Amino acid sequence: MNRLNQLISTLADRPFHQVQLLKDDYDFPGFNFRLIRVQRSPGAHPASIASVTVSRHGSAIPEAFLQAEDGKLAVADFLIRRFRQGIDRFALQNRGKEGSGSFHTIELSQKMLERDSVLIDRTAIELRFMISLPAKGRGGGVFDAEQARIMMNQELPAIVDATFFYDRYDEQTRAQLEQFVEVLTTRTVISRFMQEHRLVAFIADGARLPRNSGIDDRPASDGAVTAFQSPDSLQVDIPLPDGRRLTGMGIREGITCITGGGYHGKSTLMQAILAGVYAHVPGDGREWVVTREDAFFIRAEDGRSIRDVDISPFIGDLPNGLKTDHFSSDNASGSTSQAAAIVEAIESGSRLLLFDEDTCATNFLVRDALIGQVLEASLEPIRPLYATVRSLWSKQRVSMIFVVGGLGLFLMKADTCLLMAHYRCHDITAKVRDRLGAIVDEAAPIEDRPSTRRLAADNFDPAYENKRLKKTIAKRIKPLRNAPKQLEYGMDLINLEAVAQIAEAPQVLALGYCLLALRYKINQPAGQPETIGFWIERLYDDIAEHGLPVLAPDYPGTLSMPRKYELAAAINRIRSLRIA
Repeated sequence: MNRLNQLISTLADRPFHQVQLLKDDYDFPGFNFRLIRVQRSPGAHPASIASVTVSRHGSAIPEAFLQAEDGKLAVADFLIRRFRQGIDRFALQNRGKEGSGSFHTIELSQKMLERDSVLIDRTAIELRFMISLPAKGRGGGVFDAEQARIMMNQELPAIVDATFFYDRYDEQTRAQLEQFVEVLTTRTVISRFMQEHRLVAFIADGARLPRNSGIDDRPASDGAVTAFQSPDSLQVDIPLPDGRRLTGMGIREGITCITGGGYHGKSTLMQAILAGVYAHVPGDGREWVVTREDAFFIRAEDGRSIRDVDISPFIGDLPNGLKTDHFSSDNASGSTSQAAAIVEAIESGSRLLLFDEDTCATNFLVRDALIGQVLEASLEPIRPLYATVRSLWSKQRVSMIFVVGGLGLFLMKADTCLLMAHYRCHDITAKVRDRLGAIVDEAAPIEDRPSTRRLAADNFDPAYENKRLKKTIAKRIKPLRNAPKQLEYGMDLINLEAVAQIAEAPQVLALGYCLLALRYKINQPAGQPETIGFWIERLYDDIAEHGLPVLAPDYPGTLSMPRKYELAAAINRIRSLRIA
């Protein structure tokens, strides 16, 4: 700490770029501080990357919380949020030139995710964060040593002290940490129960599903929110290790339809189900909403790129002679994009697909009798999803959940029918079967056609050619500013706006580094080209063994773990994708 203060004094009022001389490790009372990467200019984006490390013994966080991987993930998530709260409490932000002189963490969603911002090993806990060193003056600015000393001598120690040391937590903070651990450990119990009883989703009684808005995932603040209550016929009772029991609605494998009038909560239920692939922080309202890990939301996506996908089970040969068993397009329609998304999701290993009619191509979902009287079957290449759902379930064991408000035909194919009325869920399966008759099977089931798409070696080139400056940058991997679900990767702009289960921007950045890691793997000289799924499994085995740092990002501490299904979606949306 004294050595850092001496260096800060030495650099006082010197040109700002000289702060790079501060890159080093420094010992503080109770923790180590390290500057990993140091910015060259005030307001640089991203800013400098720093870390603090404390010993596990010194932190005194109960070892019982850190024995299992679930507990470690919960503690890590709690600590990065606690650090964020410490910044808000103790630090003066944007005190210098161009907003410099600030502490930051990565963007944090309502989800509890594996991140490389907190690493816990056998002896230590390391937390990585962004720090913008302070500048002042005109032009390029000079280093503001006075403010830097305040940041390092007063604010940082206060933030660290409030974050890491269990003995200094008040009772409320200790209880909150225990709740984080409980959420993840209980989810594991729920997931095991679901697998044993062939459930695809579980929504606990008392869950509070509505969100603040479509762009604010925090729980709705309206005091009139109706807590979820499961229908008696679908209620399941899950025993917990401590003797308590958790009740809620279990959605079974097969075909499920959620219907109801407008603004009665059917899409809210679907949004909770698709978000249930992740754990949620205590107080979110969806802590005990759990969806099978392989669930993937399917929607129409006009204009997307498709490469060599067999969409022939859904769309026959097109009028211009274009075959659909190896379909490619740089500008897909709603129907072809949705057909491709289904095939790609199944190819990636998903066996639970989610649909909301509001975001689907109507001509891909159904073809009613009236249009059939006007349009001859030979003129319509689309085989609607309605005509394939039962065979997808019976032949490939693909479960599906649909939200339908105007397409009652899907109720004729559903094993389970739910009605949302005034945000209350009712099981109307028996009523639907009584009025519409028995479940209708398809006369001509679709074939199970395993994908043969294999990645060519020369994929995922990260190099970027700046034509204006006439130079090539070896690697460009970054989310598009002001569009966090669009990724700039090499010469490609990968649009992930339609990939609904991306929870936070650091997952998008992690997808970019996953692509880079895959490039190194597929360019190895040994062996033949392999499928997308093969390479994703290889990569995720590495991440499972070594953690997210195996991706070696340029700015450590900035990644959140994406699911393999989002990585497959990103690969399939690369316009330069090459299939062997």
